Amino acid sequence: MAIYTRVSDDQEGQGLAVQRQGQDCRALAKLRGWEVAYIACDNSISAYKTNIIRPEFERMMCDFEAGLIDGVVAYDLDRFARQPTDLERAIRMYDRRPGVFATVQGDIDLGSADGRTLARVMVAFANKSSMDMSRRMTRKKRQMAEHGIYGGGGKRAYGYDADRVTVRPDEAKIIQEAAHRVLAGESLTSICKSYNERSIPTTSSTPWRRNTLRGLLTTPRIAGLRAYRGTVMLSDDGQPIKAQWEPIIDVAAWEAVVEILTDSARTTPRGRDTKYLLSGFLRCRCGTKMFGATIRGKRKYRCHQDWGCGQTVRIAEPIDEHISELVLRYLERQELEPVGNGSEESVTDRQIAEAEKSLAALINEWNEGRMSDSVFFTAQAKKEATLTALRRQRAKSRQIHAPVGQGVRQLWAKANLSQRRAILSEVLIGIKVLPKPHTAPRTFDPNYYVPLWREGD
Repeated sequence: MAIYTRVSDDQEGQGLAVQRQGQDCRALAKLRGWEVAYIACDNSISAYKTNIIRPEFERMMCDFEAGLIDGVVAYDLDRFARQPTDLERAIRMYDRRPGVFATVQGDIDLGSADGRTLARVMVAFANKSSMDMSRRMTRKKRQMAEHGIYGGGGKRAYGYDADRVTVRPDEAKIIQEAAHRVLAGESLTSICKSYNERSIPTTSSTPWRRNTLRGLLTTPRIAGLRAYRGTVMLSDDGQPIKAQWEPIIDVAAWEAVVEILTDSARTTPRGRDTKYLLSGFLRCRCGTKMFGATIRGKRKYRCHQDWGCGQTVRIAEPIDEHISELVLRYLERQELEPVGNGSEESVTDRQIAEAEKSLAALINEWNEGRMSDSVFFTAQAKKEATLTALRRQRAKSRQIHAPVGQGVRQLWAKANLSQRRAILSEVLIGIKVLPKPHTAPRTFDPNYYVPLWREGD
């Protein structure tokens, strides 16, 4: 005989509820003279949610089917099953192999027609109760989101205290630093590596990883915005709902970070941080991007046969030095447009404000019943698309450009590989690699490498 105990949400985390269930079930088994083989306990696991596996429940059912146990004792039927599918599974098993099914609240004979009917009715009511509770909780959480209130649950958010509202200054500085470095073009892998080298802890005391940092920087929470199911909540006037906690970075900077981190062009074919300065910048004569590879102990760039002609291979070091020098000279004599210089950004901000007012007016017309659903939803989709495009435009304008003028070489010398590649991406579209004739000498010739500058881009 096995005892099964379960509770959906152990908020205190001490397992007291399942302990009480186990004690009562043992008392019943002792009274009936049944030998208890073990207690299968699924603490803080829902029996209602169909996408959740109850490991101990599965183990117990397999043991019963294999004949290792003779039956099950549970505190109540709803501890055992809240989905009709789980009950029907048990009924089929009791059909094939009769056994005992008992609860502290009263025995149910799964081997008889009356017992099965009673069990089905009880599970149906338990299922409805869970469904009603889920619906109420969903509505409550949405209402809390609409008012910018924290929804409760989950572990502490990085950057905030356990109350999920008070900002932690030390962690806020880490988030701000990461956002600044992303805006400067540095990769997530590079930032994570530096944080791990500095022994900066995460909330779970695990090493920093790309997905961890990406999730942190793309969550609306750090911009002081309230999200519901991954989407920023909007008020009736079309404005993002401000949360009850203080932002760590401003909304425009957060939008810029999200724009960068969701750009699919940032990833290499292998999906990892590159170790070669010009990987992806070099273009083979067949038009394919060339990437770094170590061939016979030497660092080289090659056009891979899996996605290109596979015929072009170049030694990396002299090309890196040549292109780096060209870029530094270019930056020393260029005056790139400074970031956020007044007019363009203010025009974009005004356009965003006008688009938000237009969307709010549209929503108001619909709420007042002066517009049909079909007209409203069509117009709403168009206005939201326009607003999204304008916000992306503003995000891109906030991205930090490459340094120019005096001091460029000193900054380049201090920059890591990821930061140098970010500078290259600001000024270069790519680098054409011209084919070399078979009679050409093996020494490096810069004439076979043509940089394509972003002038006028």
